[in-house]
Amino acid sequence: MIILASLGEAHGYAIMTELKERIGGGWKPSPGAIYPALLALVEMGYVQTTEKDGTRMYSLTEAGRRAAKKSSSAGRWASLSARSERDEGRITIGALLDRFAAQSKLRRRLAGPEQEQQIEKILVRASGEIEQVLKKGDNDG
Repeated sequence: MIILASLGEAHGYAIMTELKERIGGGWKPSPGAIYPALLALVEMGYVQTTEKDGTRMYSLTEAGRRAAKKSSSAGRWASLSARSERDEGRITIGALLDRFAAQSKLRRRLAGPEQEQQIEKILVRASGEIEQVLKKGDNDG
């Protein structure tokens, strides 16, 4: 709601973009996360929707503005932003896996049942190796 309070009125993509910028890129908001949250806020009466040029726009209702004002999440946003700035240069493993999956030419290849089992074993070994790299990094400070 804090984002909508600052944006006034926005479509879902704009909300996701603003959220990503505020978080600092540590998490990439997806439609599967954002739209159910917006729907819940609509059902609670905090957010209203309108159609503009075929695009659904979201804005706070009066009840939403009051709730946003009362919310202590502004402090949480500041904390999240500060934590993101301290972690500059770090990336989530999920983001690395997403990048690998998106860039891999193997992505669209099909595997038979035996190949699937072999690939699963390779991925389990890779997961163990990644865990060891992360543990070593934790020990290095």
